Amino acid sequence: MEQSELQAIEGRLTALLAGWAGASVAFGTALAVGGRRSGRGQLARFGLQTLAWGAVDGVIAGAGALSRRGRGELTEDQVNRKARNLRLLLAANAAADVVYIAAGTAIWLRGRTGETTLRMGAGDGLAILVQGGFLLVLDAVHAAEIGGASWQELSLRD
Repeated sequence: MEQSELQAIEGRLTALLAGWAGASVAFGTALAVGGRRSGRGQLARFGLQTLAWGAVDGVIAGAGALSRRGRGELTEDQVNRKARNLRLLLAANAAADVVYIAAGTAIWLRGRTGETTLRMGAGDGLAILVQGGFLLVLDAVHAAEIGGASWQELSLRD
């Protein structure tokens, strides 16, 4: 892999995560406020959970951007090591995303029956499910791209 390819992948990953973070913070804030004002508790919970995930995603995107700032020219071995480490990180994150999706689904389903899990209701669970789903796609696609598979190769075409 060339350094320019790695930089393009890292830049795209950071930009997508930062955009998702900003949208999550804005959307989550609006839903939290609107849910509270209208007395719709689960809408407010969905909003707060979305806002929190967006804030964390924003910190991660910012840390990624800062870690690349001022990076000079890398040797081929350094590029390959960074690419391999990023791929492993993204694969581990994708595994965690599957857990988020499962946990979010369980919390959402329990919350729909009126049960709560860890003081979380259906709104929390649905927000975790949505966030985990987005992150799974983001992480898996970029891990595969670093591994040499393109997005087109991952599609379900015959």
